[in-house]
Amino acid sequence: MMNKSLLVVRTMLKMHFSKAGKSNSQMVLFIIAGLFLFPFLFVYLNALNNLVSSLFEILDPVGQSSIILGMLFLILSVLLFIISCVTIISAFYFAEDIESFIPFPLQPYHILFGKAAVPFLYLYATTAALFLPVYFSFSSLHHTSILEYVYGLVIFLLLPLIPFTIAAVIIMFLMRFVNIAKNKDRSKVLAGIFVLSLIIIVNVVLRLNTDQESMLENLAYFIQEQDGLLHMITQFYPPALFGTKALTAGGWGGLLNFLLIIISSIISILLFIWFGQRFYLKGVLGINISNKKNISSEKVFRRIRKRAVWVTYIQKELRIIFRTPTFFIQCVIQSLFGPVFLFIILLMDTNSVSLSGALQMFSDKHSLLIIFAATLFILSANATGISSLSREGKNWHTNLFLPFETKLFFLSKIATASIINLVSVLLVGILLIVILKIELVLFFFWLILILIASWFTSLMGTYLDFSQPKLNWSDEQEVFKARLIGLLALLYEFVPLGILVLFIWNLDFISGLIPTFILLFISLIIYSAIIHYLLHKKIANRDHQKLI
Repeated sequence: MMNKSLLVVRTMLKMHFSKAGKSNSQMVLFIIAGLFLFPFLFVYLNALNNLVSSLFEILDPVGQSSIILGMLFLILSVLLFIISCVTIISAFYFAEDIESFIPFPLQPYHILFGKAAVPFLYLYATTAALFLPVYFSFSSLHHTSILEYVYGLVIFLLLPLIPFTIAAVIIMFLMRFVNIAKNKDRSKVLAGIFVLSLIIIVNVVLRLNTDQESMLENLAYFIQEQDGLLHMITQFYPPALFGTKALTAGGWGGLLNFLLIIISSIISILLFIWFGQRFYLKGVLGINISNKKNISSEKVFRRIRKRAVWVTYIQKELRIIFRTPTFFIQCVIQSLFGPVFLFIILLMDTNSVSLSGALQMFSDKHSLLIIFAATLFILSANATGISSLSREGKNWHTNLFLPFETKLFFLSKIATASIINLVSVLLVGILLIVILKIELVLFFFWLILILIASWFTSLMGTYLDFSQPKLNWSDEQEVFKARLIGLLALLYEFVPLGILVLFIWNLDFISGLIPTFILLFISLIIYSAIIHYLLHKKIANRDHQKLI
């Protein structure tokens, strides 16, 4: 019954993207963000076009240009799989609206189609951002026919289906047994950790099983064959081969591979429905049952001790984040993806010495700018600051009656986000010292700058959330979903400092490590002081008492 599926899909989209309770001032922020993004869009498209053109010039004379699309399909499929894992866990199992749909006369696959609507929007946005510019750049060089353009647009629509289905099947099968423990919170936290661990384990296994001598022999063999490299890299994921061949082979070969990718997508949909019918509701049942422990009054009194107010509030914030599965996954687990990937990739890379040498090819100035910008981007993606006030939800107004200064409340929120940032800073620091072996002077300069940058990103995130908080939520997911505040934070935190980094990079008269450090240090202090002033002004105007 597709009518029921479409009805659930439409209902889900309305629930997530409703304008109820949203002010017009949010649109102003989105417009400003769009204006910021517009110039960078051209830079991004130009960079991709130059990359594709360079690769095509090298690979086309030896008949291996198809590997460009093959790599695109593989990279995009892995990225879509990772995004699917996170969104499926959140939307399918941890959203509080599941119970609302169970009493209705709906089959599990009806609910699943509705639940998949919002995750698929994120998947299509990711696919459009990467696949379309690379494909059109490649097509202009490959002299693609009109029919192959049609194939490309259809494949664009089908691309997320297979990675999404693989992720959904794995998670639905596992959640069927995870929830036997009847412990909602622990199941959610373990599921989030499992996703990160699974990705790390796959990366490690692939790297450990890589025999460089054998790989070089195979490489030489495959280069001699037409599209040999394509077959080599897609042998473990046939849909990437089908999609590439459909867009490059032409004639009956292209049509056959196009039909194969359609058949694979249909099979994935049927597999999704079958697994959903068999495992989904069994995995959902009992997810809201938690184990409650009785704590004796003696134990409570033993744990009560006098502390400074700000220390107590930071402890309270950290406990809420770590004990609330959605907050833990969004604020901690997702923020670790970037540094953990870098750490594992470089740790398992036998050429880490060459990587260290590559960094040493740059001057101390440029090395500091590179590692500072990379770490700043990781910190800017952390969701802890941009959910500072929104995590309070409808209980926000209880904070107005607590006997401590409002300024202290906000400083505790900022400090909490900075503390969580320290995990990423620690991982990147180990990477720089142990793997890349940078000089100690450079490391300490980076460490000072990034600790200030951590405070700045936490401060800016808290200020942005203070400006447009999401307090009227019934499910923790609403704090993070259907909000563009993460994009705004990236724009206001990373873009200004990123522009400064580019500016310093091209200033020839600033050539030493110390002048570069001083300029970045002063800029961070100024930026932080400006946001501190704006935050203090909002507090002085009692804007926190007007939040609804």
